[in-house]
Amino acid sequence: MNINLNRFFLAGVLAFAAVPFGHAADPPIQASAESAAPAVADDEEQLDDGLKRFGYLAGLARGCVVEKQRVDLEREALDLHAGIARLLGTDRAFLFASSFGYGTTVELETAECVEVLKTYEQRVEKFRASRGGAQ
Repeated sequence: MNINLNRFFLAGVLAFAAVPFGHAADPPIQASAESAAPAVADDEEQLDDGLKRFGYLAGLARGCVVEKQRVDLEREALDLHAGIARLLGTDRAFLFASSFGYGTTVELETAECVEVLKTYEQRVEKFRASRGGAQ
């Protein structure tokens, strides 16, 4: 048993030690790829931040409606989540969902709810328009 553990440990050390040498033969990164990478990362970050804000806004909106309307708003949020998952993947749908959950924990004044609900409806319409007007 001890010999097997020593062999396993030795194989792991050798595999770990060989990692840096495997990348030494890679070709150098071209300048054009370096300049394109930050733009792509910025677009990705903007998309992720937008989904977080959208989810947070949906969570705030849930707190601004009466009990009877919450079921409809939650159903709509689930539909939005499913649409995001289909279009952008489950990682991004998770960003929306977790931000929605956080938004539901925030308590707003009644006066703030008018603006939140108005902004939420605009964002939902914009999202649906980007999906081709699907409900």
